[in-house]
Amino acid sequence: MLPKYEQIKQDLLAEIKNHTFTPGDKFYSESDIKRKYAVSSITAVKALNELTAAGYLYRIQGKGTFVSKSKVSQSVKFSDIELHSLDSERVEVLSIEKENEPEILKELGLTPQEHYFRITRVRYFGDVPFLIHITHLPPKLVQQPLKKELMQYASVYERIRKDFGIDLFTMASVETNEIVFPEDARILNRLHLSFREPAVKQVKHTYLPDGSVAEYIISYKHWKYFKTKIEVEAE
Repeated sequence: MLPKYEQIKQDLLAEIKNHTFTPGDKFYSESDIKRKYAVSSITAVKALNELTAAGYLYRIQGKGTFVSKSKVSQSVKFSDIELHSLDSERVEVLSIEKENEPEILKELGLTPQEHYFRITRVRYFGDVPFLIHITHLPPKLVQQPLKKELMQYASVYERIRKDFGIDLFTMASVETNEIVFPEDARILNRLHLSFREPAVKQVKHTYLPDGSVAEYIISYKHWKYFKTKIEVEAE
Protein backbone atom coordinates (compact mmCIF):
# COMPACT_ATOMS: atom_id res chain seq x y z
CA MET A 1 0.00 0.00 0.00
CA LEU A 2 1.32 3.44 -0.90
CA PRO A 3 2.25 5.84 1.92
CA LYS A 4 -0.40 8.49 2.57
CA TYR A 5 1.73 11.35 1.20
CA GLU A 6 2.28 9.38 -2.02
CA GLN A 7 -1.46 8.76 -2.43
CA ILE A 8 -2.08 12.48 -1.96
CA LYS A 9 0.70 13.36 -4.40
CA GLN A 10 -0.75 11.09 -7.09
CA ASP A 11 -4.21 12.52 -6.51
CA LEU A 12 -2.94 16.10 -6.80
CA LEU A 13 -0.88 15.21 -9.86
CA ALA A 14 -3.98 13.84 -11.54
CA GLU A 15 -5.71 17.18 -10.94
CA ILE A 16 -2.81 19.01 -12.56
CA LYS A 17 -2.70 16.67 -15.58
CA ASN A 18 -6.48 16.79 -15.98
CA HIS A 19 -6.25 20.60 -16.12
CA THR A 20 -8.26 21.23 -12.98
CA PHE A 21 -5.54 23.83 -12.56
CA THR A 22 -3.93 25.65 -15.47
CA PRO A 23 -0.27 26.75 -15.56
CA GLY A 24 0.23 29.78 -13.33
CA ASP A 25 -2.84 29.06 -11.14
CA LYS A 26 -2.46 29.23 -7.40
CA PHE A 27 -2.41 25.68 -5.99
CA TYR A 28 -3.65 24.17 -2.74
CA SER A 29 -1.90 25.43 0.37
CA GLU A 30 -0.62 23.21 3.17
CA SER A 31 -3.78 24.06 5.13
CA ASP A 32 -5.99 23.21 2.15
CA ILE A 33 -4.42 19.77 1.85
CA LYS A 34 -4.66 19.11 5.58
CA ARG A 35 -8.41 19.84 5.47
CA LYS A 36 -9.03 18.06 2.16
CA TYR A 37 -7.34 14.80 3.20
CA ALA A 38 -7.49 15.03 7.00
CA VAL A 39 -3.74 14.61 7.38
CA SER A 40 -0.95 16.18 9.39
CA SER A 41 1.21 19.12 8.33
CA ILE A 42 4.15 16.76 7.80
CA THR A 43 2.19 14.66 5.29
CA ALA A 44 0.78 17.70 3.49
CA VAL A 45 4.18 19.37 3.20
CA LYS A 46 5.85 16.19 1.97
CA ALA A 47 3.29 15.80 -0.85
CA LEU A 48 3.78 19.45 -1.89
CA ASN A 49 7.56 19.16 -1.69
CA GLU A 50 7.58 16.08 -3.92
CA LEU A 51 5.50 17.82 -6.60
CA THR A 52 7.68 20.93 -6.37
CA ALA A 53 10.90 18.92 -6.68
CA ALA A 54 9.45 17.16 -9.74
CA GLY A 55 8.79 20.53 -11.39
CA TYR A 56 4.99 20.49 -11.32
CA LEU A 57 4.74 23.28 -8.75
CA TYR A 58 6.75 26.31 -7.72
CA ARG A 59 6.61 28.54 -4.69
CA ILE A 60 6.77 32.31 -4.24
CA GLN A 61 7.72 33.46 -0.77
CA GLY A 62 4.78 35.12 0.94
CA LYS A 63 2.36 34.41 -1.94
CA GLY A 64 1.88 30.66 -2.04
CA THR A 65 2.29 27.65 -4.30
CA PHE A 66 1.56 27.78 -8.03
CA VAL A 67 1.24 25.34 -10.94
CA SER A 68 4.36 25.34 -13.07
CA LYS A 69 4.25 26.63 -16.62
CA SER A 70 6.88 24.12 -17.74
CA LYS A 71 5.92 21.10 -19.87
CA VAL A 72 6.96 18.53 -17.28
CA SER A 73 4.63 15.77 -18.38
CA GLN A 74 4.93 16.34 -22.12
CA SER A 75 7.57 15.41 -24.66
CA VAL A 76 9.31 18.55 -25.93
CA LYS A 77 11.77 18.53 -28.85
CA PHE A 78 14.15 21.39 -29.61
CA SER A 79 15.97 21.60 -32.92
CA ASP A 80 18.20 24.19 -34.56
CA ILE A 81 17.11 25.61 -37.88
CA GLU A 82 20.02 26.34 -40.18
CA LEU A 83 19.57 29.61 -42.05
CA HIS A 84 21.93 28.67 -44.86
CA SER A 85 22.85 25.69 -47.00
CA LEU A 86 25.13 23.19 -45.26
CA ASP A 87 26.92 22.77 -48.60
CA SER A 88 28.26 26.30 -48.24
CA GLU A 89 29.82 25.70 -44.80
CA ARG A 90 33.52 25.52 -44.10
CA VAL A 91 35.54 25.28 -40.90
CA GLU A 92 38.84 26.93 -39.99
CA VAL A 93 40.85 25.42 -37.13
CA LEU A 94 42.63 28.26 -35.35
CA SER A 95 44.59 26.38 -32.70
CA ILE A 96 45.06 23.24 -30.63
CA GLU A 97 46.57 23.93 -27.22
CA LYS A 98 47.49 21.77 -24.23
CA GLU A 99 46.18 23.49 -21.08
CA ASN A 100 45.30 22.89 -17.43
CA GLU A 101 43.02 25.73 -16.29
CA PRO A 102 41.38 24.62 -13.00
CA GLU A 103 37.86 25.63 -14.06
CA ILE A 104 38.01 23.58 -17.27
CA LEU A 105 39.62 20.61 -15.52
CA LYS A 106 36.66 20.61 -13.13
CA GLU A 107 34.15 20.66 -16.02
CA LEU A 108 35.94 17.67 -17.56
CA GLY A 109 36.12 15.77 -14.26
CA LEU A 110 39.92 15.80 -14.32
CA THR A 111 42.33 16.27 -11.40
CA PRO A 112 44.42 19.44 -10.90
CA GLN A 113 47.50 17.47 -11.97
CA GLU A 114 46.04 16.53 -15.36
CA HIS A 115 45.68 18.50 -18.58
CA TYR A 116 43.27 18.81 -21.49
CA PHE A 117 43.38 19.99 -25.10
CA ARG A 118 41.58 23.13 -26.26
CA ILE A 119 40.61 23.20 -29.94
CA THR A 120 39.35 26.51 -31.31
CA ARG A 121 37.45 26.54 -34.60
CA VAL A 122 35.45 29.08 -36.59
CA ARG A 123 32.58 27.98 -38.80
CA TYR A 124 31.71 29.96 -41.93
CA PHE A 125 29.16 29.87 -44.68
CA GLY A 126 30.91 31.35 -47.64
CA ASP A 127 33.13 34.04 -46.17
CA VAL A 128 30.76 34.89 -43.30
CA PRO A 129 31.82 33.69 -39.82
CA PHE A 130 28.79 32.71 -37.77
CA LEU A 131 29.96 30.28 -35.08
CA ILE A 132 33.00 29.83 -32.85
CA HIS A 133 33.58 26.46 -31.16
CA ILE A 134 35.97 26.16 -28.21
CA THR A 135 36.19 22.42 -27.58
CA HIS A 136 37.93 20.98 -24.52
CA LEU A 137 38.91 17.31 -24.69
CA PRO A 138 40.43 14.99 -22.07
CA PRO A 139 43.81 13.59 -23.17
CA LYS A 140 42.36 10.09 -23.60
CA LEU A 141 40.44 11.36 -26.65
CA VAL A 142 43.36 13.09 -28.37
CA GLN A 143 45.85 10.98 -30.27
CA GLN A 144 49.36 11.95 -29.32
CA PRO A 145 51.69 13.25 -30.54
CA LEU A 146 49.34 15.80 -32.08
CA LYS A 147 48.85 15.66 -35.81
CA LYS A 148 50.67 18.53 -37.50
CA GLU A 149 47.85 19.40 -39.89
CA LEU A 150 45.32 21.42 -37.88
CA MET A 151 42.54 20.89 -40.43
CA GLN A 152 42.43 17.22 -39.46
CA TYR A 153 40.48 18.53 -36.46
CA ALA A 154 37.92 20.48 -38.51
CA SER A 155 35.44 17.79 -37.43
CA VAL A 156 36.35 16.80 -33.88
CA TYR A 157 33.74 14.02 -33.86
CA GLU A 158 35.10 12.51 -37.08
CA ARG A 159 38.65 12.71 -35.72
CA ILE A 160 37.68 10.90 -32.51
CA ARG A 161 35.75 8.28 -34.49
CA LYS A 162 38.77 7.58 -36.69
CA ASP A 163 41.33 7.61 -33.89
CA PHE A 164 39.40 5.77 -31.16
CA GLY A 165 36.32 4.22 -32.76
CA ILE A 166 34.03 6.31 -30.54
CA ASP A 167 30.94 7.94 -32.05
CA LEU A 168 30.15 10.98 -29.91
CA PHE A 169 27.02 11.64 -31.98
CA THR A 170 25.38 8.69 -30.22
CA MET A 171 26.43 9.69 -26.68
CA ALA A 172 24.35 11.42 -24.02
CA SER A 173 24.79 15.17 -23.83
CA VAL A 174 23.44 18.27 -22.08
CA GLU A 175 23.39 21.68 -23.76
CA THR A 176 22.31 25.10 -22.55
CA ASN A 177 21.80 28.27 -24.62
CA GLU A 178 21.72 31.87 -23.43
CA ILE A 179 21.92 35.32 -24.96
CA VAL A 180 25.11 37.17 -23.95
CA PHE A 181 27.03 40.27 -24.92
CA PRO A 182 30.60 38.98 -25.32
CA GLU A 183 33.31 41.13 -23.76
CA ASP A 184 36.19 39.20 -25.29
CA ALA A 185 37.45 41.24 -28.25
CA ARG A 186 38.60 38.07 -29.98
CA ILE A 187 35.04 36.70 -30.03
CA LEU A 188 33.65 40.01 -31.28
CA ASN A 189 36.25 40.32 -34.02
CA ARG A 190 35.91 36.74 -35.20
CA LEU A 191 32.12 37.02 -35.50
CA HIS A 192 32.21 40.57 -36.87
CA LEU A 193 30.10 41.80 -33.94
CA SER A 194 30.02 45.23 -32.37
CA PHE A 195 30.11 45.46 -28.59
CA ARG A 196 26.40 46.33 -28.69
CA GLU A 197 25.41 43.13 -30.49
CA PRO A 198 24.59 39.86 -28.70
CA ALA A 199 25.62 36.30 -29.41
CA VAL A 200 24.13 32.98 -28.39
CA LYS A 201 26.41 31.22 -25.92
CA GLN A 202 26.03 27.44 -26.16
CA VAL A 203 27.58 25.23 -23.48
CA LYS A 204 27.61 21.49 -24.00
CA HIS A 205 28.85 18.43 -22.09
CA THR A 206 28.95 15.05 -23.83
CA TYR A 207 29.29 11.88 -21.76
CA LEU A 208 30.84 8.49 -22.46
CA PRO A 209 28.91 5.33 -21.43
CA ASP A 210 30.93 5.13 -18.20
CA GLY A 211 29.65 8.58 -17.21
CA SER A 212 32.94 10.40 -17.74
CA VAL A 213 32.98 13.67 -19.70
CA ALA A 214 34.00 13.23 -23.33
CA GLU A 215 33.96 16.91 -24.22
CA TYR A 216 33.15 20.33 -22.83
CA ILE A 217 32.31 22.87 -25.54
CA ILE A 218 31.70 26.61 -25.30
CA SER A 219 30.35 28.05 -28.55
CA TYR A 220 29.33 31.54 -29.60
CA LYS A 221 26.85 31.94 -32.44
CA HIS A 222 26.11 35.22 -34.19
CA TRP A 223 22.60 36.35 -33.25
CA LYS A 224 21.56 36.72 -36.90
CA TYR A 225 22.07 33.01 -37.53
CA PHE A 226 20.33 31.53 -34.51
CA LYS A 227 16.84 30.05 -34.84
CA THR A 228 15.23 27.13 -33.03
CA LYS A 229 12.06 25.11 -33.36
CA ILE A 230 10.16 23.78 -30.34
CA GLU A 231 7.74 20.88 -30.81
CA VAL A 232 5.44 19.79 -27.98
CA GLU A 233 3.60 16.49 -28.20
CA ALA A 234 -0.01 16.33 -27.03
CA GLU A 235 -0.62 14.67 -23.67
